[in-house]
Amino acid sequence: MEKLFYELMQVAVGQLDCLSRGPSPEEWQELYATAQRQGVAGICYKGVERLFEFGLRAPQDISIDWMSEAEEIRMNNTTFDKRSAIIQKRLLERKIYTTILLGQGVARYYGEELQELRHPKSIDVYVDCGLEKAIKFVQQTGQQEVRHNRHVVWLDAWEDTPVRILPQLAYSKNPWRNEIQQRWFRQNREQLFMEGGNMVVPSEDMNVVYVMQLLHEQFLYGHVDMQLLMDCFFILKKKAGRFGTYKNGMTVAKVLDSFGIAKFAQGVMWVMQEVFRLDDTLLPMQPKETEGRFILQQVMEGRQTMQLIKHYPLQMFWNIF
Repeated sequence: MEKLFYELMQVAVGQLDCLSRGPSPEEWQELYATAQRQGVAGICYKGVERLFEFGLRAPQDISIDWMSEAEEIRMNNTTFDKRSAIIQKRLLERKIYTTILLGQGVARYYGEELQELRHPKSIDVYVDCGLEKAIKFVQQTGQQEVRHNRHVVWLDAWEDTPVRILPQLAYSKNPWRNEIQQRWFRQNREQLFMEGGNMVVPSEDMNVVYVMQLLHEQFLYGHVDMQLLMDCFFILKKKAGRFGTYKNGMTVAKVLDSFGIAKFAQGVMWVMQEVFRLDDTLLPMQPKETEGRFILQQVMEGRQTMQLIKHYPLQMFWNIF
């Protein structure tokens, strides 16, 4: 079943023409459930549509439910796009530099056909103003109680659109690693604020590093699903193997090594090949199969804490304590 699921995603994103075999009605139901669980139901529906040409059709009841969910995702994306622009405009009025992270900012890498089918979960906005000013901005919107911690402030402007204001791009409980990451993002600050349609977004080169750092952070908490890995795929595909350098001549590999996540990133590279059929020439570093298999197992089967502790003892120590 996992092989069929990967193939369905490959068909959806244009990396494969057809499945290796036709799924049974029960397997179609499982494919739909897996796509929902992994946050890629909308994208996978495009694969379902493309398979019509080969005579592979999901059972009518499943197809109707899947189509209905895809249409709802399309409508939600329209709402999220408008509200992302509204938030950035309000922040700019207060002279706060801001950039949209992942979400609506990365959806544009998916291309015209797929970007409206990427499932929007929240609007994540980095603000270059510090925690206190971020809290004050939320208070000025009329919100009475402001939920926050050291690196996230929640804006409750809309019940159906979660918004996270982020005074820090990245956060690690390990103070040494956290300082290295914060310093690097400060040094490469100019790559955070690029025009992308009607939004300000990070550069493609910045997103390569940011998504890898976020993948690692979220992976340790068991929060990585296939959608975040698909974001990584489209970012790397957009870069087309033309990776730039950062301050002090650092490459992607050197930056991730300085963050202490090079081995993990190599595992993600293997996942890019195994799950999305990404060509070797589009990878910023060599893939590592053993690491990749471990990552994929955790993503597909759910977080297994004891295995994570054995595999990443130091990182998990800081996350738990």
